[in-house]
Amino acid sequence: MSIMGAISGLLASNEHMDTISNNIANASTIGYKSSKPVFFDMFSCSRESNSINGNGVGVSNIIQNFNNGMLVETGRDLDLGIVQDGFFRIVDAKGNVHYTRNGQFSLDKNKNIITMEGMYLTGKNKSYPQNTSNNSYGLETLNLRHGNILQEKATSSITLTAVLNSNTNSINDKIDISDKNMPQPEDYRTYINIYNKNGEKEQINISFYKIKKNTWKVDVESNENSINDSFQIEFNSNGELISDANLKIKPKNAKYEDITLNLSNTIEQENSENGNEKFSQDGYPKGYLKTFEISQDGEIVGIYSNKQVQVIGQILLSKFINPEKLRPESGNAWSATEKSGTEIIGIPGDTGFGFLSKKTLETSNVDLNKELINMIVAQRNYQSNAQSFKIEDKIISTIINLI
Repeated sequence: MSIMGAISGLLASNEHMDTISNNIANASTIGYKSSKPVFFDMFSCSRESNSINGNGVGVSNIIQNFNNGMLVETGRDLDLGIVQDGFFRIVDAKGNVHYTRNGQFSLDKNKNIITMEGMYLTGKNKSYPQNTSNNSYGLETLNLRHGNILQEKATSSITLTAVLNSNTNSINDKIDISDKNMPQPEDYRTYINIYNKNGEKEQINISFYKIKKNTWKVDVESNENSINDSFQIEFNSNGELISDANLKIKPKNAKYEDITLNLSNTIEQENSENGNEKFSQDGYPKGYLKTFEISQDGEIVGIYSNKQVQVIGQILLSKFINPEKLRPESGNAWSATEKSGTEIIGIPGDTGFGFLSKKTLETSNVDLNKELINMIVAQRNYQSNAQSFKIEDKIISTIINLI
């Protein structure tokens, strides 16, 4: 009977309207993905007849549109947007895994990174294996408490780049350069602060003396005499260092690490002024976490009071072969299903994964103009099916009255 087709049309139009209303209601929901119903036609036939009669319409599925929403800047450190593919992987208090595109995060009292609904963002704390096979990262709740303190590091390497004047006069041959008690003319001296195993700072002096053509003596000594070493370096006629560029300094005090002095970029140059040095060293005192930043590849980089920076965590993303089959849940999240496929985990920016945009959020991908047009269409469909129902009802009433 045509009345059944009208009823099915009313039900399908009503479900269409429900989907449209839900989309419009979530037009401002961060990371929301719009949905639409998939309709199918229904037919029936009987054993007594070869004719096939239309029986109306049904809704086979509600499909989700996972196109990216627009990114908007917020200026907030823990707001993250995903450019292109991927989901943030989150877990609830019971350990159940969920996925979201909503990058609004905050810190709880224990410094866990959590969603606004209180779910925990997962990844890898501190260092992570770059060459680990997929899904074996050992994911854990991201927590910044372990990065509160950066322990002191003793200096083990010094890099010094200097320019030495090849026209400098050599030391008088009568002076014994191995005699530390003999005053010697100083051609060039610089100093640098280093750190011992306790994070204590000490100044060391590095002096250069020209012994003969293309040959220099290097003295390294500290103010407290805990370091006192001498070396000899040689240059070729082009001013390039030809002797070992890495000088091994052996401190007398056990509080210090053995130190490598790298002079590989030091040159000898004619008519130049001694100096123009550039130096660096790898030691530092204890530091405390002041703030942190999140990079495009998901690294959480801590910035410390001792001016050091260090990776303290790694955000990892998840993706699926068929994300449209993820089960939507309250709280703007999804959970995996058998039809969505196996979860694939990776570093943001790697092949197949989107990268992170810091201090931004992904808005809903609902197009209000299209939804309002769809609403008018759904409304007209509903009214037309209702009219069909009324006419069929009048026909049935007329037939009953004739009996």
